Amino acid sequence: MIRRLVLTTVLLGLFSVCRGQEDAKPSACMPKGKLLRVEYAFNGMRLAEYSNFDLKRGAETGKSEFSFNHHISEVTIHDVADTLFTAVSRIIEEERMFEYESYYGLPPELEQRMLDGFRWRFDACFENGERIHSSGRHVFPDGNGLQKIERLLYHAADAATKATLDEE
Repeated sequence: MIRRLVLTTVLLGLFSVCRGQEDAKPSACMPKGKLLRVEYAFNGMRLAEYSNFDLKRGAETGKSEFSFNHHISEVTIHDVADTLFTAVSRIIEEERMFEYESYYGLPPELEQRMLDGFRWRFDACFENGERIHSSGRHVFPDGNGLQKIERLLYHAADAATKATLDEE
């Protein structure tokens, strides 16, 4: 009985540490207004693997730009269609990404034993000043929001690259 109680306590402690480590409170609802900027970065610690997506719209000018920097290529698209911002906003809302904790990671004693892994960072800014910021090491939040946004932006970068090659 004591073993079971100790094991349950340890497991609950590990689970709560892995969920979110900082005191920042996630938002209870989707931020209002237009999405102005989304950044998503992913770094593998082994090999030179990284991806950085940056989708932004000027608040005053309305001009938009999408940059994708990957360990093997770099793409920049100017005058991005509003539908890309709308699609990202929809994913944020459907996947309830506004509820993400500010940090996800392993307990320090497990972190020290990791020989390989990854880091990620997500940041979304809205025209009313609200912001969603989350990051992590070795642990992702529940749901598929980050993967859906990454897939959407990869496809946008791929389509732009193909269009550029077709023009040449």
